[in-house]
Parts: sequence; structure tokens; C-alpha cells
Amino acid sequence: MLYHVLGFASAALFLLTWLGLWSQIKAMARYQVALGNNNSDDANYSLSLNQFGSSYFAFFSIFLFGISVEPFNHYLVWTRFGALILTLVIIWKIWQHRRTKVSRYVAFIALVALIGGTVSIAFRPFPSLAQLGANTLMLVVTVILFQGSLHQWLVLQRRQKVGSLSFALFRNILIKDVSTLVFGLTMPLSQSWPLLILNGTSVIMRGSILLQMHKLKRRELPVSG
Repeated sequence: MLYHVLGFASAALFLLTWLGLWSQIKAMARYQVALGNNNSDDANYSLSLNQFGSSYFAFFSIFLFGISVEPFNHYLVWTRFGALILTLVIIWKIWQHRRTKVSRYVAFIALVALIGGTVSIAFRPFPSLAQLGANTLMLVVTVILFQGSLHQWLVLQRRQKVGSLSFALFRNILIKDVSTLVFGLTMPLSQSWPLLILNGTSVIMRGSILLQMHKLKRRELPVSG
């Protein structure tokens, strides 16, 4: 019973992540309205492709984890499915803005992964090997997420401006990560430990980015005044 109560609560709170991702999409769109404005380009360059790409695959690893466990974890799968679509839109917009080979490859790989992951739902229940694969993927993605979040922090540190990076996105992701950590504690530790490691890392790194954003925003306020 506790599993379902916290699972539902975690899924409900995860909707804040959807709202945060949507706010990031809208923030980018606002700057794209004035394409001839150099400040628009400057603002969108505050977004780290590394960070959003690693976030995408963090969502993807939990998406696959929810598919591979028994029973099928609807709370994890469908919330991450929505996040994958929204994050893919952000990555796609970054590619449209920068037109680099790296951004194109990341967008393409993300799209192929989403299609493959969605198709894999039809092949449940996975054997134990798939569970091992999902766990391994989550550990690899934890390292990727760490370095991607660190890269976003360094981009902010170097540029000394928040630009079009969304505060709502990082606040809502933090809430999501904490709720997922609590939900993971209702599952057997032998099954949930990769989930706990991934989300624990995310809490620390995303929290650091949010603190850096608030620090930079406080510096910008006197100037804008």
C-alpha cells in the first residue's frame, strides 16, 4: 500500500518536472523571437548541451528501469516518457540554434533511443539479464549526469549570466529527485539501489546549479535596476 501511495505522490510531483521543462522551452522560444538580436544568441548559449543530453539519458535509464522491473512500474515509466519528449524538444531547439555536428548527433541518438525504448515495452517481461542491463545503464548514466551537470555549472561560472536557463526547471527537478528517492526506499534495496544513487547524485548536482543561478541572478539585479 505504501508503495502505491508514494508511487502516486512521486508521479504527481514529477509533473512539476514536465512544467519545468515546458518553462525552459518557452524561455528559449522567447529569445528566438528576436533572431536578429545578439543578446538572444548569448542567452541561449548559457544552456549546456552536455547537461541537457545527460539529463535526457538519466530520464531514459529510469524509463528502461521501470520497464524491466517486475511488476511493470507505471509510476516511473510514463512520467519519464513525458519528460523524454519534452527534453528532446529542448535538445532539438539547441541543435536548431547552434547547427553543430555534436548537437545534431545528440538529437539523433536521443530520438533513436526514445523510439527503441518505446518499442521495447512490447517485449516484456524482460529476463534477469535486462534488469542487469538497466542497472548498469543507470550507473553509467549517473557518471554522465554528474559530468553534464558539472559542465552546466562551469558554463554559468564562465559566462557569469543565467541567460535563458530556467529557474523553474531546476527547482522542479530537485523536487522530483527528492520524491523519487523517497519512492525508491519503498522498493527492495537490492532492486532500487541504482535508482537511489542516480537520484542522489542529481539532487547534489542540480542543487549546486540552482544555487549558482540564484547567485548570478542577485548580481544581475542591481545592474538591471
